[in-house]
Amino acid sequence: MSNLNSNLWKYFFFLFTQRRNFMTILSIYFLTLPNTTAQQIGFYTAIGNLAGFLLEIPSGYLSDRLGHKFTLVLAKVSLFFSTFCFIFFQTFYGFILGSILLTISTAFVSGTISAFMHDTLHSLGREKDFSKITGKTKANVSLLSVFFIIGLPFFTTINIILPLIISLVLDIFGLLISLILVTPKEETTEQEKKQKTISQILRETKSLNFFPFALFTGTVLGFSLGDVFKYVYLESLSYPVLYVGFVMGLSRLVWFLIGNAIPFIEKHVSIKQLLLFETVFFPLSLFLIAYTNNPWFAAALFIVKAGYVFGRGPIFEQYILTNYLSDKRYKATLLSLQNQISFLFQVLVPFLIAYIVSYSFKLGYYAMSFSLFCILASSLLFILRSLGEKPAAAP
Repeated sequence: MSNLNSNLWKYFFFLFTQRRNFMTILSIYFLTLPNTTAQQIGFYTAIGNLAGFLLEIPSGYLSDRLGHKFTLVLAKVSLFFSTFCFIFFQTFYGFILGSILLTISTAFVSGTISAFMHDTLHSLGREKDFSKITGKTKANVSLLSVFFIIGLPFFTTINIILPLIISLVLDIFGLLISLILVTPKEETTEQEKKQKTISQILRETKSLNFFPFALFTGTVLGFSLGDVFKYVYLESLSYPVLYVGFVMGLSRLVWFLIGNAIPFIEKHVSIKQLLLFETVFFPLSLFLIAYTNNPWFAAALFIVKAGYVFGRGPIFEQYILTNYLSDKRYKATLLSLQNQISFLFQVLVPFLIAYIVSYSFKLGYYAMSFSLFCILASSLLFILRSLGEKPAAAP
């Protein structure tokens, strides 16, 4: 049991070494290379995310079949080579390869790490504390990340690739952490030992009305992660490059606050209320970002929006695992469905918006605002048909 408890502190370091804190300067670093354009940022990101989209559900299924720890080790290996490509293959195609490896790692981790921790807490008799523990751990990781992110401008004054080199060292440490994770004891009934195909699992989730819920949460995450133009857009509004790192850094501070407030949110806010709020909040944020000419106000919106979407994530994860899981062996597969949708929009958003921003960044953000509202509102109509007024993560 004490060995299993060690997964809690290992989980912290696993998440910290999974963070790509250098992403704030990656697009700027790319534009320092010869013969590169802002539009190519959208293209290499979209191509990389396409790999994640194709692998998301298969990776979750692979994780459930072959083992969560094995999949997490593969994720760390892929992450190491991703950073390696960004540092040493300084071409458009090198960035494509790095992006593909990065999204492969993300796909392997996305549902798997949550499933692994859910199994760990179940074995420790603390399953009901899943959202509280994971939310607080992610929040603390975000707080630690703030110092690294805010320090990015100072690292780049020495060498623009120094933050990537630091990440490469952290990737090695993260790989070591993944190798010493303790696998929880699997407890399954004879019925649950029967193997299922991906299509069988998805058909079961369809009968549980999970698809509209996954579409909503996956779309929000996809639009947030697919917005690769925010830092270039802020520069176009005359936002000082020196303070670019503060946007991502302060968003992690918001993440820290939201993550630690999860018990309060779960107690006082229902899932229905949370979904209604987000249907308005996220599209409105994008609209105001496009509408304003004030770079500081736009930066504040980016900070709050990013911090909130990641901070409240464990609430939805626990709700999914509590209300939609029909076979506990396939936790990673189930969680991967919303991430599959997220990757779809991480492909579509940068690819399509890349054409619009070539004319106007503001027009691109107006387009994102309108399309996001349409998708969320449509999804919400289906969700409300089957969703009662329940606590945010009620068992």
